[in-house]
Amino acid sequence: MNPSPSPSDPESAPEPLPIAPATPPVDLVAPEPPSGPPPAAVTPPATTVRRDHRLVWTTVIAGAAFFLGLGVGLAVDRPGGGGSDPHALEAAKEECASGSSDVRIGDEGATLVIDRAGAEEMPGATLSQLDCLLGELDVPDSVVERIQNTRALDGYQEADFDGYTASWTFHPDDGLNLTITTA
Repeated sequence: MNPSPSPSDPESAPEPLPIAPATPPVDLVAPEPPSGPPPAAVTPPATTVRRDHRLVWTTVIAGAAFFLGLGVGLAVDRPGGGGSDPHALEAAKEECASGSSDVRIGDEGATLVIDRAGAEEMPGATLSQLDCLLGELDVPDSVVERIQNTRALDGYQEADFDGYTASWTFHPDDGLNLTITTA
C-alpha cells in the first residue's frame, strides 16, 4: 500500500495550474478613417452616357419643334376667319342690312348689334337679314344652331368663334338680341 502524501511533503504537492498571461487593454476609441482618396466610383460605360445625351437632345429638339409649330399655328390666319379683317363687321352690315336701324355698328367697327330679330311684337331686324349677317361673318354651324335653339328660359348665351365673341338672348315677344364683337 502506498502511503498518502502529506501536505508538508514538497514532492507530493499538486502542480499549480498555469496562469494565462494578461491580455492587453481594449481600446474603446473609434478607429480613424482611412487616409487617402476615397475609392474610385464605378463609371458607366461610354455608350450609356452617349444614350443619355441623345435622349436629352431628342427631347430638346422635339420640345422646340412643338412650340415652334404651336406659334406658327396661332399666327397663321385660318380660312374663313372673319376675325382677321377689322372691317368685316361693317362690310357684313353694308351687305345685308345697309338701311336698317335695327342692325348697328359700334365701338369704332368692333361691335355689331342686331336688335329684335324675328320679334312678334315690334319687329326689328328681319330673319333674312340675320341669316345674311351670320353667313357673311362665317359663323360656324355649331354657333348658328345654338342661336336658333335658344329658348327664353336659357337666358344670356355666349359663344366664341374665329376671333369673335357672340352674345345673345331670345324671347318670342322680343325676338333675338345678338351682339357680335371682335376679340
